Amino acid sequence: MRYKKCIRCSRTVGWVGLVSSAVLMVMKAFVGLVSGSQAMVADAMYSAKDLVSSLMVIVGMSMSEKTLDREHPYGHGKVEFILSMFVSIIFLVITASLMVYAVGTLFDDTIHPKPHLIALWAAFLCIAVNMSLYYYSRCVSIESNSPLVRTLSKHHHADAASSAAVACGIIGSHYFNMPWIDTAVAALETAHLLYLGGDVFWDSAKGLMDRNIEDTTHNRIKELVEGVEGVEEVTSLRSRYVGQDIFSEVIIGVDSGISVMAASAIAEAVKQNVAKAIPRLGSFQVRSEGISATAMEKVEA
Repeated sequence: MRYKKCIRCSRTVGWVGLVSSAVLMVMKAFVGLVSGSQAMVADAMYSAKDLVSSLMVIVGMSMSEKTLDREHPYGHGKVEFILSMFVSIIFLVITASLMVYAVGTLFDDTIHPKPHLIALWAAFLCIAVNMSLYYYSRCVSIESNSPLVRTLSKHHHADAASSAAVACGIIGSHYFNMPWIDTAVAALETAHLLYLGGDVFWDSAKGLMDRNIEDTTHNRIKELVEGVEGVEEVTSLRSRYVGQDIFSEVIIGVDSGISVMAASAIAEAVKQNVAKAIPRLGSFQVRSEGISATAMEKVEA
């Protein structure tokens, strides 16, 4: 992390999201019921999702920071992926039920009443609050490289987009004589929530399956290794995420004519070079193997 305050923010981002999401959820549900806006009631589910995500961040961050032990030699970082998957499964089930209800209401023959304009002002307030939370949690996710905080940031952004859709629906109901549009927005919101939940589920599954890190970071590590004097080639490079951290293993080719001590010095220089440039590097193992002059000529060619 670049700044000392980033450590403080990483420890408080879950609590900030928890309190703000709880307040927004209650407000949206109350205003939605009072004003008659089905879209606002559905929007309350976004805040409920953010509330649960914040709880997962609080639990996940505390558990992933535990030190290594005999039973967990690679740490506890994967608990974040497990919690993210758990949240996404529950959320997908609840959202699917809401979507069935919203679609059924949309095609009902009964008259759709126009929501009260108080819901419009509540939607504007929610947009402002959630955009602030989005930029705050996004900054923390970049610095901490936490999948749970990254998920929370996505949820805040989706919440802001949902509130914007609610505002558009209320405006359409009042000023364009389309009272049914509020229910249509509610149906679209649940569809978007299904997509968001599926995206979180897939990211969690890839994390549990030890997916490779993104190509940009992978290529950057390779460039840093190749830039160390004495490294003739990168024979193998494997990297994966373990929670917030990157675990990487590299095999480098060095001149077979040098001593073991010189090869060890090159390997240590590789470690130092990569550790300085790559944030959140939890483990970086370097193994060297000698290559002949003929092989080196082929590599250079």
